[in-house]
Amino acid sequence: MDWLDTKGKIIGQIDKTFAHAHGLLHPAVHVFVLDQEGKLILQYRTRSKKIYPQHWDTSVGGHVHAGEDLLKGAQREAGEELGIGKMPLHYLGWADVEDTETNSKGKFHHRERVHYHLARLKKGMRIHPNEEFENIAHIPLEEMPEFIRKKRFTATFLAGWRKFGKAIQGKG
Repeated sequence: MDWLDTKGKIIGQIDKTFAHAHGLLHPAVHVFVLDQEGKLILQYRTRSKKIYPQHWDTSVGGHVHAGEDLLKGAQREAGEELGIGKMPLHYLGWADVEDTETNSKGKFHHRERVHYHLARLKKGMRIHPNEEFENIAHIPLEEMPEFIRKKRFTATFLAGWRKFGKAIQGKG
């Protein structure tokens, strides 16, 4: 993956494990997906995930490959995780997400420039979650504040929701 300076300029390539071990800034993409009823689709990460196992997260999220266009990376991740890679995405913007998590799999320094997108499933479109999902939820947008208050979420989801939640709710 690409290694970024604080301005988002690519300064080299690094391995994902190395980046998370040393807290090096790198790009990621996340997609908030609304179903046909305007409910937000959330993924519950499997217990086998190294970072934030068994936490709720955005509908789609992942790392951008070295040299990969951000939109193409978001579409690739949407295809891999939900089987919906060909749908149009609306770019919301970016946020830097930085925290440290220690769990049974070790200590991880999460430092990403996350580019957030929004998508809406078209009538008749179905999702096909992959093995990264332990569970999936379709939450009405007006119920999101309560759901967030009661559940464990990834820092990446929370940063994106704080920054873009109002814009997402306006699209519901």
